[in-house]
Amino acid sequence: MEHSSKRSFVVPSSAYSYRAPSPPVIGVPVKNRDDSQIVLEPLHGRVDPHLISKETLAIITGNRKQVSVDNTWRWKYEHRREAQRILDYLYLGPTSVIRDHDYLRREAITMIVVIRDARAPMALGSLARAATTLGISACYLDVDPVHILASFYKILSVINDHLLSNHYSSRMKVADGPRGLGKVLVVCDSGTERGPPLVVAYIMAVFGEDVMTALQFVNVQRFCCTFSEEAKRALLTWDGLLKAGAFRSIDDMMEDDDDVNMQWNASTDGERFEGRETFVPFQEVNY
Repeated sequence: MEHSSKRSFVVPSSAYSYRAPSPPVIGVPVKNRDDSQIVLEPLHGRVDPHLISKETLAIITGNRKQVSVDNTWRWKYEHRREAQRILDYLYLGPTSVIRDHDYLRREAITMIVVIRDARAPMALGSLARAATTLGISACYLDVDPVHILASFYKILSVINDHLLSNHYSSRMKVADGPRGLGKVLVVCDSGTERGPPLVVAYIMAVFGEDVMTALQFVNVQRFCCTFSEEAKRALLTWDGLLKAGAFRSIDDMMEDDDDVNMQWNASTDGERFEGRETFVPFQEVNY
């Protein structure tokens, strides 16, 4: 009786990994010195009205355009120890700037926001001294590196609440700030990692800019900023949320009964699979 010597094996059709695929790297184009300045213009139609009303936007921005100042070509290493003006009412720098009371007076800073790591929050004596000596507002904002998106809502609320409070308060006068609203200084340990993503998120929310434009706007003015892949992915998610909020507001005004009653038809979803080649992940091979 003869026995067949053939054996069958199952082999993969292509190489594969046992771990989840890594997300793609998000590249941020570097602006050349000859490129035109970046201009931000507050337009309510591009802003999520659920976060910022038309009245609030006008009060905070004064309907002023913000123009970037290109510091890249003259940047020096020691500039990272200083704070840079990002908007005419918003500054970004390291925590060491808090000790420079002359600078805080000269720039008419009315509030300091310290961005801390939520895993190891530390109180700063320099912040308490600056608040007491100069009579300015001060607060901490703790950031969870794993859930940084939640901090974007917080920074938007902290900055805007301070400016609106100054606007509506009859007993508080801030003559040196833009339109008397004051100026906010955002700081973190080095001024390069935890603070910059929150400032970018704030610009995106207030001026309705896309993530790349906002990243470049901040980076050309404080050139030492670094953005981790986690921070950039969170900003992309933030971008989608902000745009969805703005579009939803437009849809609310144009909604009709046909749109409300429209339902998704699964049969129409098959078109996106047409034209794809059949792929078999494993094949049986006989030896």
